[in-house]
Amino acid sequence: MTKFLDCYFRVSTQEQTKGQSLDTQQEYGRKIAKKLNLKFRARDEGARSSTIGFRPRLEEIKEDIEKGLVKHLWVFDRSRLFRDETDSVLFRRNYLEKFDVRFYEGEAGNLCNFDSLEEKLTYDIVSKLQQYENEKRSHKSKQGKRYLLRQGVSNRHYGGTVLFGYKSIDGVLSVDELESKWVLFIFNSVLEGKSTMDIKKVLDTDGKTDGVHPRRTSDKNWNIGTLESILRNRSYIGEKEFYDKELDVTFTYTIPPIVSRSTFNKVRNEMEKRRKTQDNNKKHTTIFGDYMVCECGEKIGSTVKVGKRKDGSSFNTKSYYCVTRERNWKKAKETNCSNRKSMNMDMADEYLISKIRDVVSDSVILKEKFKHDVLSKKFDKDADIKERETKLEEKCRKLIRRQEQTYENIISMETDLVQGRREKKITEGIIKNLTVELETLKNELKKTELEIEDLSEEKIWLDWLERYGDDLKTKVSTSTENQKEWLDGLIRKIVVLVEYGEDRDGNIKQLGHKFEVLFRIPVVRDKLVYHDKNDKSKGYSVKDGVSKLTTQTVNLQKGRGKKKDLKQGKEEGFNYNHRSNLFSNGRVVPNGRTLTRVICV
Repeated sequence: MTKFLDCYFRVSTQEQTKGQSLDTQQEYGRKIAKKLNLKFRARDEGARSSTIGFRPRLEEIKEDIEKGLVKHLWVFDRSRLFRDETDSVLFRRNYLEKFDVRFYEGEAGNLCNFDSLEEKLTYDIVSKLQQYENEKRSHKSKQGKRYLLRQGVSNRHYGGTVLFGYKSIDGVLSVDELESKWVLFIFNSVLEGKSTMDIKKVLDTDGKTDGVHPRRTSDKNWNIGTLESILRNRSYIGEKEFYDKELDVTFTYTIPPIVSRSTFNKVRNEMEKRRKTQDNNKKHTTIFGDYMVCECGEKIGSTVKVGKRKDGSSFNTKSYYCVTRERNWKKAKETNCSNRKSMNMDMADEYLISKIRDVVSDSVILKEKFKHDVLSKKFDKDADIKERETKLEEKCRKLIRRQEQTYENIISMETDLVQGRREKKITEGIIKNLTVELETLKNELKKTELEIEDLSEEKIWLDWLERYGDDLKTKVSTSTENQKEWLDGLIRKIVVLVEYGEDRDGNIKQLGHKFEVLFRIPVVRDKLVYHDKNDKSKGYSVKDGVSKLTTQTVNLQKGRGKKKDLKQGKEEGFNYNHRSNLFSNGRVVPNGRTLTRVICV
């Protein structure tokens, strides 16, 4: 039977795998195996910290020791196995001694003999000393990192696995030419409509052929979680963070960006839209499910119930509802949302589509601007958006550099103050002003990012106009997919408001809903303004409207007995509005809200 020397290799960082550390350990392992007349067997852990997470190769060794498959074990030094004295001692007792495993370590392959108390004590003392040395090195390393971070040093690698798309040479981060191309592929694929599973398949095939693979997988295959982490990581736009656990402080510094902010924002919005769709966890599709939110801040969910009644007749109930009660019930929290009524989905869809169509068909901007400004100048507008986007990206980079300079100045002032090189009162005033400046720069950066997002909205709007502008209503079919595509270019979101009023017994109850439809551009009640009302040939200008449409109160639950409700409403003196299908008495109560009797007909 072949006897093996199981040699365990590990380094703490990915960077070390590209140097000599792992190779050196393997070389010594082979020499020791030859010296002991045993067959070399590698147990390669690769780049994995001893203090973070699960180490699969070490766990395999433990299992194989229990099975009797490992009888000879070697490590370059004991800290490769454990940095903690307790873990080291437990490993000796529960595995090495218990299963009679011969343990070798070091360049010479010295055997640790556990037959005597002196040998055991020596093993435990060495483990304690190694733990002390590791803690001392760790402390020095942290102090060095903190010094560099406080000085605002950029483009540094402060430990851990190097981010995919980058490389570290002597602790300095730079863009990896090959991997960065695949980072751009990941981001651009999302904007092209590809799912993360589609992206994974390409990376697992073409990526492997190109020599590209994730950092910490033994089979070199990608997983969805890694891809989603990349798509969320602001490091790819040049904003890197380092969290110091002991100080509970997050340091921010810059690295070379790979992805533009506009691309990152578009991908973030697209992933958020997909997340909302997945959160619904439903097999049905809705027209307005991705747009509607309740006035309480929670999203509006949807449900479809299909079945048969006791009398044998079938039913198909589709409705929208606020998810607050459902989610708070699961968390055993109190519900503070007053939106208790659901809305019939078909009625809500029909009502909202009709309202949005009315705005679109009445809009002067959509009629006039499309004909005169959009089609004829779309190419110029696209180029203009691209140019403005480029300028805003450069502005963001300048703002980040100014933040770093301001932060460095604050550190310098604080250092001089501590060393007694500056007058305290004056220096504290300067530091206060610099801190205010730093906050101003941060706010300006956020504002500029919002401007970049607005440009993305403008591009969506131009694409929508090009597709639908010449025939604003008839192009939209009755299919859910087509209607959602039509809405995407028009609507940001729809807020569902609760409306209270008196029921037939005079009690105050929720009687219906109102909607705040937020459009992407100000097309609600826009109008033409003629330069000369008496002579229209002198031309006109287009005056913007507003971006918000507030609807009337409607009851979007299926009523019973249209004729009965109609008759009763008129008898009680309520005014019937044929357009909105509701009665209203319009009485105002002391709290300022209008009490409305709503009867769907």
